[in-house]
Amino acid sequence: MQTTLRISDALYREAKAKAASLGISLTQFLEEAVRAKLHEPSSNRVRRRIRLPVSSATGGLVLPSKTLEELVEAVDLADDTRAVTGR
Repeated sequence: MQTTLRISDALYREAKAKAASLGISLTQFLEEAVRAKLHEPSSNRVRRRIRLPVSSATGGLVLPSKTLEELVEAVDLADDTRAVTGR
């Protein structure tokens, strides 16, 4: 299957260089990295609480589901980026 991924230029160069140093294709390197992450024990995964603003108005804060999904995706992306880059 073919797909398109958006990754930073620096991460791409680092992954490509590592794959070359191992004598494998970038595709194989990425497949192995994803496979390793999928088989990683779930106890090693750190879940971070997301703090959402709360209104003092009656009924609390109501976020459209699309906004909430975007917030969760942004936090997940930031966590994934930190896990990969170490920053």
